[in-house]
Amino acid sequence: MEKATQISIKQTPYNLNELYDKYAGMLLGYLFEIVKDIKLAEYHLVNIYNILPQHLNDMNTDDCNIWCQLQRLAKKQLSGVFDAAKADDELSEEELNVYYARNRFIALMSYEQKQVFCNVYYRGKTTAQLSIQLNRQESDIRKALKEAFTIIKTK
Repeated sequence: MEKATQISIKQTPYNLNELYDKYAGMLLGYLFEIVKDIKLAEYHLVNIYNILPQHLNDMNTDDCNIWCQLQRLAKKQLSGVFDAAKADDELSEEELNVYYARNRFIALMSYEQKQVFCNVYYRGKTTAQLSIQLNRQESDIRKALKEAFTIIKTK
């Protein structure tokens, strides 16, 4: 009878330099896939590594996956960018173009589709909230969102 052994994997605490050396390239690629602009992705990478020291203690636990934690920080950083615009205001054309100009799907959408898609997908608003905010029927909001998803699916 063969004796089964269990392997206990203990994660060693990381310092900021080690995290940068090990994960910065992957994180830059991850950010680039979201924002579709290398300079903007680099900007966000720098911002993430600037706030990272505040989160090192959270990341240096045994039950924590560092890569997942870095992705969460990236999502939080990017959602902060989207929330920087006033939550109750309509997104301006300039705000939409700054972050989505190189996203081939967003670029194919009409202004209304961009407004609805970005508010629902990136800002987490419901169609009911948007109908009030934009002073439009909820059915019109749902239709624009459906059209936006159709563009994404077919292109």
